[in-house]
Formats: sequence, C-alpha cells, structure tokens
Amino acid sequence: MSKTLFTTCAALTALLISAASVARPQQGLIVHKALSLDMAMAMTQGSLAKCREMHYKCAITVLDATGRTIIALQDDGANLHRFDVARKKAYTALVYRKPSRDVVEGWSKKTAEPVPLLEGTMPNPPIEGTIDMGGGIPIIVDQDTIGAIAVSGAPGWEMDEACAKAGLAKVADKLK
Repeated sequence: MSKTLFTTCAALTALLISAASVARPQQGLIVHKALSLDMAMAMTQGSLAKCREMHYKCAITVLDATGRTIIALQDDGANLHRFDVARKKAYTALVYRKPSRDVVEGWSKKTAEPVPLLEGTMPNPPIEGTIDMGGGIPIIVDQDTIGAIAVSGAPGWEMDEACAKAGLAKVADKLK
C-alpha cells in the first residue's frame, strides 16, 4: 500500500469516527438544570404574597421538567377546583413551553382558520392534563424548560399570570 493511500485511508477513518461520535449522543450521565424544593417554595411564597396583596384566594403549583409536582398549595378560602386547575395550567405551560395563555390564544385563532392544523394550535386541549386557560408560565433557563408555575383563582388570566410572575421574580437571580 502506498504512503499516500495509507494516509488517505487513515484520514478518512478518523473523519468517520469523529462524525459518528458527533451524530450519536454520548453515553453516560446527563447533566441538566433542575428546580430545587427551596426554589419552588420561594416561587410559591412570592406568588402567594402577590395574590394576598391583591386579595385573591388562589392555588399555586410548581412542576419540575418531567411534570411532577414539586409543591402545590391552596390559600385559605380558595374554591375547591382551584387546586386542580393550577396544576393543569402549569402542565400546559410545561408541555407547550410557552405561557398557557399563549397556547389558548393559538387554539382560539386556529378555530377561526380553515387551514390545516399546526402543532400547538389545536382548537381543543389535545394532550391529556392540559387546559384551555391562562395563568401558567414555563420556567426557562438557557432555552431549556426546567419546570412551570401556575396560579388559579384571581379574577382573570392576566392577574393569575401576574401572581405567577411575582413568584418567578423571587428566584430570577438563581435562574441563570
């Protein structure tokens, strides 16, 4: 085998090996960011304080990236259904990776258009556990959705969102 052919084959082999390792995910531990219980509690307390400041009896839920509940609470005097609705709002924000109000607005626009449906614009909640109500906010760090927070019980989605955002503001410096 000539020296040129050997060098070409060696270079091609090295190129194929490096391409295969890039195309295939690395095996082993996967490192990711996650919400701690302390952060979830701080968010919940910030949301609850904002709700109480505005005299709303609300429920608040914080989910992790897998959809599991980290913390959920319902203020004294909140209506019975608020607890379940807050979880569904958070889950909707988590699944679609955008505020639940934006998801609902997309569904609403889609019902008025005769064009084929696009992902995330279905006219009804297509994923079990989601809800067509605003008040859920995804928690995004470096383009990764690491959880969601939602509030239910204020008189309107904008106020629910304001309470949820107050909770996020409590830990904003730690979400970087």
